[in-house]
Amino acid sequence: TNGSFIKDALDSVHNETIPNYVKLSDNQISEALEGLPGWIMLDGKLHKTFNFTDFSTLFEFMFKVAEVSQKLNHHPNMTSTWNSLTLDYDTWSLGHVISNLDVKSAQNVEKTYQDGNYTDTES
Repeated sequence: TNGSFIKDALDSVHNETIPNYVKLSDNQISEALEGLPGWIMLDGKLHKTFNFTDFSTLFEFMFKVAEVSQKLNHHPNMTSTWNSLTLDYDTWSLGHVISNLDVKSAQNVEKTYQDGNYTDTES
């Protein structure tokens, strides 16, 4: 697989709609976090670190995160090391606050993670 294959694959699922962002209240964020295992608020962002057995598994999951992000047209900040991937969501267009799409994105990522049967020993 080369880089342009990955780019083409992601471009093929890109959603051209303009997202409808709605800022969430602190109570709405707290309620959403109850259904997002391992997710926390950190520095004003929805935050979680996923751990994997190796880099290949991490990269597979990272690609899946990119796919679900393209479908929603809302993307996380991602930081990775050899076997861990950290995701942070906030909505910069609303002034770096938590929006409905940050929560929806985290829910989609969490579902992707759970459906993929990844082993996360230290979220």
